[in-house]
Amino acid sequence: MTLPSVTITEIDGALGVLPASAGRLTAFVGCSVDGPYNMPATFARVSDLKATFNRGSLVECAGSYITNTGRPVVVVRANAVVVGVTGPVTHNGTGTSVVTTSPTANEPSDDYEFVLEVVTGGTIGTAGIEVRGSNDGGFTWTSIYPLGTLTQITTIAGVTFELGPGTMVTGDTYTAIGKSPNYSGGSLSDALDGLGLSAIAWEQLVAVGALDATTFGVIETKLAGWRQRGKYHSWLGCARMPDEGESESEYLLAMNAEFGALSTTLGGITAGAVRFVSGVQAKNSRRPLLFPLVCTQGNVSEEVDVADVNLGALRGTSITDANGNPTEHNEALFPGLDDARFITARSWDGYPGVYITRPRLLSTPTSDFQIVPYRRVMNLAEGILRDYFVRRLNRPIRVDTKTGFILEADALDIEGGALAAMRAGLLAKPKASDCQFILSRYDNVLATKTLTGTARIIPLAYPEFIEIEIGFYNPAMATQAAAA
Repeated sequence: MTLPSVTITEIDGALGVLPASAGRLTAFVGCSVDGPYNMPATFARVSDLKATFNRGSLVECAGSYITNTGRPVVVVRANAVVVGVTGPVTHNGTGTSVVTTSPTANEPSDDYEFVLEVVTGGTIGTAGIEVRGSNDGGFTWTSIYPLGTLTQITTIAGVTFELGPGTMVTGDTYTAIGKSPNYSGGSLSDALDGLGLSAIAWEQLVAVGALDATTFGVIETKLAGWRQRGKYHSWLGCARMPDEGESESEYLLAMNAEFGALSTTLGGITAGAVRFVSGVQAKNSRRPLLFPLVCTQGNVSEEVDVADVNLGALRGTSITDANGNPTEHNEALFPGLDDARFITARSWDGYPGVYITRPRLLSTPTSDFQIVPYRRVMNLAEGILRDYFVRRLNRPIRVDTKTGFILEADALDIEGGALAAMRAGLLAKPKASDCQFILSRYDNVLATKTLTGTARIIPLAYPEFIEIEIGFYNPAMATQAAAA
């Protein structure tokens, strides 16, 4: 027999849009070096997070969130089925030694920009060579290390560089890009199953790891299933970062090919990359825009549009070099990814730092859900209504002795209670312009045991275009006109 339940059906398309809690936890799912698989746990301190999961993109993203927001997180480790890989080594200099990565030890534990710099030159296998290394493109360095007679160097990231015979010359550099390990569709599904079974209450899911069409579908399927159980969540994720040497047009084409046919009203995907100061290691690393985005999102309540310049620039984030030249995607300079429905970074003339263009959802152009605040506020409203009506299940109501429909006094009582709950949760701050609730007076409850109602929310508006007319004014001309 079907169990008593409250069913809320969300409609989309009611607003006619043609061109998307600060108090609740955020859940992070991704890959790390250590820690149990598929077992959600709550962390309030970066030290505890590192003690459990060691290092990796999951630790970096969730740890930066804790550092920047002061809020605890829910963390789930997914199995890294897709191993990390280090690209070819590029040599800049005149030394004859050929440096390569070990064929058996070239799987990095995170996204890295490896740099090996020769401080004192010499011949490989002969004492005297001194080097220093960097995992973040040269923003931070190790101490100077005497190579001695060694012919290989192993980094903290677990990657071994083999030094071929020949010479290394002072000032030479050797660089390589390490790509983080990642979940597959199956391992992500397992991790989300663990999260779904947890009793920990959370609002927004952050998928730490480059998404593709398959993993996108996994997230959508899981969230749809949770909604059927009365758990209303949203999600944020990231597309892969642009490859080394990949042009803006090539990257846009690739993103459209991967995600162009997909849509959702539940989640948003960042595209491009930024340089982001880690809240775990204080390194300035190349990261998906997702990292600073979720840190900002965690500091605002449901109705806030994080594209608001008044919130300030994204903390610890840059998309230019020291001279102000662009190094990563800037939507203000290279538009296209925002039109393709991705969340992007941009600059504003006269305002230092990096900002969000729009907190887009990957929704269709006709959807009411164009930006993240609309989804977060709707989730909040749905949760409020569900909580109220769960408490109304199986409670007796009177019916009119002539019509058999609900008695008007009881209908007004239920209707007023639902509206009061919505107003308390949505209008006090406010998080919406208004809300409405109407209970049907024509349900045959005696026969069907079912009440029906209609809830509507008038959302806040978020102006994205302001047009001002300005010109000169001569008061003498006005005086002459009045005299005439």
